[in-house]
Parts: sequence; C-alpha cells; structure tokens
Amino acid sequence: MSRDQTSSPNPTMDPYQSLQIVLNPDGTMTRLLKIPETTPTSDPSLDIPVLSKDIPINQSNNTWVRLFLPREAFDNSPTKLPVVVNYHGGGFILFSAASSVFHDFCVNMATELRVIIASVDSAGGSIAYHAGLRAAAEIDHLEPLKIRGLILQQPFFGGIQRAGSELTHINDPFLPPCVTDLMWELSLPIGVDRDHEYCNPTVGGGSMLLEKIKVLGWRIFVSGCDGDPLFDRQVELVKMLEQKGVYVSGHFGVGDFHGVEYGDPTKAKAWFRIVKDFISSC
Repeated sequence: MSRDQTSSPNPTMDPYQSLQIVLNPDGTMTRLLKIPETTPTSDPSLDIPVLSKDIPINQSNNTWVRLFLPREAFDNSPTKLPVVVNYHGGGFILFSAASSVFHDFCVNMATELRVIIASVDSAGGSIAYHAGLRAAAEIDHLEPLKIRGLILQQPFFGGIQRAGSELTHINDPFLPPCVTDLMWELSLPIGVDRDHEYCNPTVGGGSMLLEKIKVLGWRIFVSGCDGDPLFDRQVELVKMLEQKGVYVSGHFGVGDFHGVEYGDPTKAKAWFRIVKDFISSC
C-alpha cells in the first residue's frame, strides 16, 4: 500500500483498533498490543559496546530512567561525553524506554554518537521541545548542567486546521490523521482543542522562552521527511524558530515515512551521522 494517498478519509478506519487500545468505563486505557521489551544489561564483564541500567525516579508512580553508557565512559576514559536525554516515540500512549525498538536504537545511538543516553518515560520530539522551554525558564536552577541544544526527530505537533501533508496522507497506513487526532484527544488537558500550545507551538505563550533560548545560544535540530503526515507541521516549526531568531537546522528527507530510522539500519546510520555533526557544532 502506498504511503502517498490523497483520497478522502477511510470511513471504516477505527483509530482505537489501529492503536490496539480500549477505553475502559472508569477512564483508564487497556493496551492490547504486546510490545516486545528488552531488559537492561549492566554486567561490565560482558563483551558489549554499551551498558544499560534502569534507575527509579519515583517508585510510587513507577517512573524510571534507562541509562546507556558507552564502554569507553565506563572504562574511565578522560574524555567527557555529552549526555542526551531521549524521549521515545509513541504519541504519548504507547511504548516505554524498555521497548525493544527504542532500547536497540539507544544502544546504536550511544555507540555511533559516543554519548551517554538517559531514556525516560514519555513520547517524542514534542515533549523534548516543551521540556526545553521549561528548562530555559529554570536555567538558573540547573547549574552546573550545561544545555547545548535540542534534537527533535520527527516531532509530533498538530492543530485544528489540517495541514497540507495531513490531507495528502489522510489514509496513511501507519499514522493517519484520525489516529493522531485520537492521540491528542487522549493526551491534551480536558476541555482544550488541538490549537492548545502543547499541540500547536505556533500559538500560546512560548515567545518569551524562545527569546531566552536565543539568548542562551541553544541550537535546535529538526528532522523529518515528506512522506510523513506530520511533515508540514515540522517545516512550520522550523520557519517559526527562524523568525524568532533561534538557531535552527532543519533536515528533511524525500520519500521516507514516519519512524523510518527505527526500521531501516541504513537510514538510522545516515541520521546518526547528521546528528553527530550537529552535536559537534553545539
């Protein structure tokens, strides 16, 4: 099935079925899809390039972070390695840092980029963007931490008015707009729509914080591709950041689809090379 579909929405498509989720009467959600998970490996005697370990954050809420440490850092290398805080994908409702697809990606990223990775419970580039805004607001309280920039890999944004790429890919087999609509409906505060600032970064009160990011000299990297229904939102974000005077680098592929780096090792390696250059420039 082609990912470039311009026909009207498929009336038989059920976003709940597509996501394999069921809403319960009490408001909770049951995930029907059994997603493979990988346990961390922290034994230094094993011949592996990256060690990993889960660290509890709040046991009562069952929140935790998975750390990925390249062997060279564990072996007391004098070189200080950058730290990347990774927010896995999943539209706010699927996957975790233990999901095998994201565990393996972080192992490869730590190896290719020579970075330490802290992979947390959350979803995607939109969370990374808003976490960056909050960090900028609290920067004086984060010493001695030095933030250099944000990496937004195919970030998830939206809005009430359909973007051109959403209309072009209205029946995308992987991430059709009816599915992303449901993701936002389940994730946004009650009583707001998709033009809330959490969903649509072109509205709301982020201007002052973007000005602070500009003054701090942070760099922002945004990647995407034209086969993704979210493509126009990502391009729109880059244009907005440029207008605000923020240093932003946009890298957009042709012919690929949302999440391509997670299923194609060649695409992943190419993405790692670009991101490595970006980190070196920060």
